[in-house]
Amino acid sequence: MKPTIRNKVMGGFGGALTLMAILAVISGYSVFSLRQSANRATRVGARLNSMAIEIQVHNLEAQRRVSNYMALAPTSENQQKREMYIEEAAFEIHEIESLVQKAEEIAPTTSLRTQFQRIAQATTEYQQALNKVIEADKLGSGTPQAKEANEAYEDIAEQLHESAEDGELAGKDASHSSLEEIDRTSKRSVTVVIGISCLALTLCLLASYRLARAILVPVDHLKNVAENVSMGNLDIAVHRYSDDEIGDLADSFARMVTAVKFFRLEAAEANKTSHAAAAGNGGAQ
Repeated sequence: MKPTIRNKVMGGFGGALTLMAILAVISGYSVFSLRQSANRATRVGARLNSMAIEIQVHNLEAQRRVSNYMALAPTSENQQKREMYIEEAAFEIHEIESLVQKAEEIAPTTSLRTQFQRIAQATTEYQQALNKVIEADKLGSGTPQAKEANEAYEDIAEQLHESAEDGELAGKDASHSSLEEIDRTSKRSVTVVIGISCLALTLCLLASYRLARAILVPVDHLKNVAENVSMGNLDIAVHRYSDDEIGDLADSFARMVTAVKFFRLEAAEANKTSHAAAAGNGGAQ
């Protein structure tokens, strides 16, 4: 296809629109990535922090129920309350296990998963220690087996409490890490968008400069040719800068200058002939 002025102008505008579309796509992708990071921070960091706090709350509630169980004497009047406290403690332990399982599934790093696995292990040991307390209590609260079971329970309960506290710290760290990830993604997105914008602006300026030069340089040259011809200077060379309408116009100018030269030579020859004839007629007389 011939590179006409129309095609060049349309190509320039098309290229500019293409660059703008690319910039829009990259900007949209950057915003989408930032939104994903924010959602991930909310889904992972904030949820882990919330879960860790809930685990500690359920742990404290479970131990409070067990303490109430131990505080009541094992009599027939208190049996129903004691069973209620054990059932409530079992519910709290079940909630801890459920939360720990969910936390392990969404934990983004191995260290975080390991931390919640420790809580799961401590919860299992706590449940086993509590069962031993209940079994020993059936033999009598003052028996050596009951005292040993109670002491073991206290140690395991303290370990679970410490593991839950470590989980809280891990949850806070996860939330803080997620916020840092949002900040990094935001800075990276801004850098990418600014970089692509500068590149697009540079390419647009370069394309505009080349397009303007492709049109203005040959037009200015033809203007100079026309001025020289109007002043009688026919020795000026006409250059063809491009293969478009302006190039065709340059060819027309070149043919025009050639024709003017030819007509000038013919006029000069005719003028010489007329002068020679006039001189011959004058000498004959």
